Amino acid sequence: MTIRRLWLLAILLAIVPACRVTDWRLWDRADNTNDACEVKHLRNIAYYDGPQADAHRHRVDLFLPKGKSDFPVVVLVHGGAWMLGDNRCCGLYSTVGEYLASQGIGAVLPNYRLSPAVKHPEHIKDLARAFAWTKHNIKDYGGDPRQMFLVGHSAGGHLVALLATDEQYLKSHGCHASDIRGVVGISGVYRIPDGKAEIELGGTSPRSLRVDEMAPLRDASAAVESKATTQNGLPVSLNIFGPVFGDDPRVRLSASPVHHVRPGLPPFLLISAAKDLPLLPDMAKEMRQLLVMHGCEARHITIEQRNHNSIMFKAIASDDPVGRAVVQFVRQNGSR
Repeated sequence: MTIRRLWLLAILLAIVPACRVTDWRLWDRADNTNDACEVKHLRNIAYYDGPQADAHRHRVDLFLPKGKSDFPVVVLVHGGAWMLGDNRCCGLYSTVGEYLASQGIGAVLPNYRLSPAVKHPEHIKDLARAFAWTKHNIKDYGGDPRQMFLVGHSAGGHLVALLATDEQYLKSHGCHASDIRGVVGISGVYRIPDGKAEIELGGTSPRSLRVDEMAPLRDASAAVESKATTQNGLPVSLNIFGPVFGDDPRVRLSASPVHHVRPGLPPFLLISAAKDLPLLPDMAKEMRQLLVMHGCEARHITIEQRNHNSIMFKAIASDDPVGRAVVQFVRQNGSR
């Protein structure tokens, strides 16, 4: 069975409750010659043990630079459309956490409950719990709670942006947006639109949904082809966000990070793929524009030769533009 077929099997099985097929480590970092630190890995630490605590979803994995102290800490939040996946993902997210720790940055990888078992705002409530646990406990593992960052991919990009902009979730745990030194959204969702999403299956327009935007997962390197003319695909209307956020426009607006942008937010780094999913690059541009309009520090960059998944999963080495950008962002803002 090929690696790609194993990955498809893992995705299907990960939907089944209590199935831990994603613990199978199918991907590792091939080159660690530029590692500055040895990495210590701690697994399955509970960040919430209150009523209705989930033995899998209310857990974090830690990747720590061995022998270091007072290091900055990234809370790295996985994607999966709020409905599937976890913090390991057969080694895909784990290797990103390992890379960060190898560069002297602690990484906390939380799980959170998924739809359809729960709906918004339960996902963001879990992230707030994980953030609060990190703030209150990371010093015991050598990290500096004054240098905490949020990094999220896809749905995780939505969650970290919402946690930083809508302070109600942090306040419920005695935390504040000022506890966050910076936010990195990678191919994130920053607006939950009303109604159905109008997209195209195939074609080359900005609303086109194509296979090359999703796969392959790590070894994607196809350059974006310039087209003299835009080719239209098959138009479809999909209620993409309904299973997670419901259909109430007020709920969707409240769940949109762009709705909560205000002065005084931490610095943002927003990263898009040249072959990202439809709607997402425009959302990132809108988010950056609003942040700058409110006097916040924000930067948006587009990474060539990446799609929605490879943009995250190739961020495992210093010569990768995303991996390098995240490390530089943490170092620049952690020392302020």
